[in-house]
This record gives sequence, C-alpha cells and structure tokens, in this order.
Amino acid sequence: MLAGARSISKITRKTIANELAVDPNYRLVIVGHSLGAGIAAILGSIWLETFPGLKVFAYGCPCVGPPDASPTNNESIISVVDIKDPFSTLSLGHIADITIAVSKLCEDRDLREEIHCRCKGDLCQMSDDDVQWCGTVMRMLEKDQVSEKFYPAGRVFCMGGAIFGEKGKVTLEEVSICKFRHLILSSYMMDVSKHVPNRYESALKKFWRDYNVA
Repeated sequence: MLAGARSISKITRKTIANELAVDPNYRLVIVGHSLGAGIAAILGSIWLETFPGLKVFAYGCPCVGPPDASPTNNESIISVVDIKDPFSTLSLGHIADITIAVSKLCEDRDLREEIHCRCKGDLCQMSDDDVQWCGTVMRMLEKDQVSEKFYPAGRVFCMGGAIFGEKGKVTLEEVSICKFRHLILSSYMMDVSKHVPNRYESALKKFWRDYNVA
C-alpha cells in the first residue's frame, strides 16, 4: 500500500496541483475501497500539507498503521467499515495474538473441554455463571496478546443493522479504534462477498434514504 501510494503521488501530484490551481474553491477528495482504501488513506496522509482541505473516504479500509501515527490518527480521513468485515480487523499483530491463544488452547485440554461444555447450545441461554467464567478466561488469554497491531485509518464509522438486505435500518456509528484491538470472529468473515464495494454502496444508500425520511 505504501509503495502504491508513493507511485501514485509521483505520477499525479503535479497534474492535480495544476488542476486545483484553476479555481481556489476546488478541493481534492480521494476515495477508495479495500486495498484501494488503504492506498487512498496513505496517499491522503502524504498529501495532507500539499493540498489543504483534502478529504479521504475509505470503504472497507484495511488496517494501515499503529494508533499513534498517520494515517490512523489523521482526522481528514473517514473510514466506513463493517465490523464483521475481516479486511478491516486483521493485521499481522492480530494474527500473532490469535496464534498465541490457539497455542494455549492446544496445550490445555481441560480448558478446551470446559469451554466446550459451558458454551455448547444456544449462547443466549448461557447461565450468568458461565458468562462470567467465559469473561474470566478471555481476560486470561488477553494478557498474552500484546503484539503490535495496525488499525483502520482516521475517523472510523461502523455500519450495522440491516446491511445484508434484511428488513430494518442500516446504522452508522463513529467508534474508537479500540474496538479493533482484537480480531473479531463472525460467521461472515470467510465470505468475501460481504466485502465487495457494491454492498457498501447499497448499504450506505439505504442509510441515506432512511436518514432523509427521518
């Protein structure tokens, strides 16, 4: 992504600067999806001082950097992600952490069996004791999950609600990047069709229609 952003900058910066100079009211907006969203976010950070007022809209943005560095902390970037979209919640640090947790479970047969016993069946019907026990185990596993992680860029808005065509409203909520501290597992995470750009487009169109009606 960094190499792609640098290449685009080298090829296009001068031409874009000349076009923007035609009218002082012109502003540059960069849009990307998936890998293109990551490149757009990095490019926007490279050009932040070159093109004042620049905005980046990144859809399904991958994890692009640590929390204390640009483009992660660049507020001129708006990232729209589905919390169940693995492309936005996955970095090498996340993989390292999940590997540590899996190794722990592989080594501890008793723990595996108790997790299976307490969590089998309908999770909504779990007892309070089982829920508290699971929380304790999660905190125990998290103590070893200290790998450096990357996060989506800029201000992050999570889509939720009826984003898969169900009845109901699509929601859009700004969240802290802390929400992406751990890999989020879901039944959709291996379904690449949930990541395609037209799904983001249709969900946001539905959100906009509902917003205007309200």
